[in-house]
Amino acid sequence: MGRARSPRDGIERVPFRRPDGRRLAFECFRLSELFARSDRGELGDSLTRPERTDFYVVLVGIRGVTSMRVDFAEVPIGEGRVTITAPGRVRQLTHPRGRADAWMLIFEPEFVGDLAARLTVLSARWPEPAVALPAPASAEAHSLAQALEVEHARSPDPHQPELLSTLLRALLLIAERAQHAWPGIPAATPLARFFATLERDHARTRSVAHYARESGLSPRRLGELVIAATGISTKAVIDDRVVLELKRQLAYSELSVKELADRVGFDEPTNLVKFFRLHARTTPAAFRARYRTFLPSGRRS
Repeated sequence: MGRARSPRDGIERVPFRRPDGRRLAFECFRLSELFARSDRGELGDSLTRPERTDFYVVLVGIRGVTSMRVDFAEVPIGEGRVTITAPGRVRQLTHPRGRADAWMLIFEPEFVGDLAARLTVLSARWPEPAVALPAPASAEAHSLAQALEVEHARSPDPHQPELLSTLLRALLLIAERAQHAWPGIPAATPLARFFATLERDHARTRSVAHYARESGLSPRRLGELVIAATGISTKAVIDDRVVLELKRQLAYSELSVKELADRVGFDEPTNLVKFFRLHARTTPAAFRARYRTFLPSGRRS
């Protein structure tokens, strides 16, 4: 993994990197390994620093309980649970000490093929991305995670990528079977294309016509599908995504309102303030004050 961050931006951008020279888009290790490295002072504050990855992070609990913050939800990590964060979400370990341990599986979306777009547990829109597994499913997940760990440690050969992908897909499908609370959006549909485009373009445009065109639909038909799936209009879904990005930046970075306006496509800072106040029912300054301990300066103090 590599890291990139501007001096005042508290959110690490972490791309996937293959330091071992292998072409695998997958890596496997234990959370306890990171804790041990942190205790030895090898990681600085990077273990608890907010980060936004370009890859999936799957934590299969082994023992104990800890947690991490995903955007603004406190999400459990621990025995009997699978916790998953999708690319683009902001995550931060909030209780990095104790006896908790988990397998940590990281991979790029293409490593699991169509599952990246098809499974609820891999969706960036899953509200609280953790699932408690029944005892039999937890045992299966443990067996698969152990098999992934063993296979990943083997010397590379032509069969290894497919073996790892197959084992990982099986683990994710077990998590999906146990997840019933949030239905997600079916893949390979215009609505899925809308949400993918929204994730890509929300900082560039809030035009309903743009998203309808990219989804291959008329604005009216897109609106019908969006309302049926979410209960709100296309414009409201777009605005909600922009507000989420503003909240992430206000909570986790030191960027000024002017800098945020430039990043999220507002001509003037005053327009951003009006937009945020209308949709978040508070001002950017008040929201940032509420989450001041998330900020780099707050964490240092």
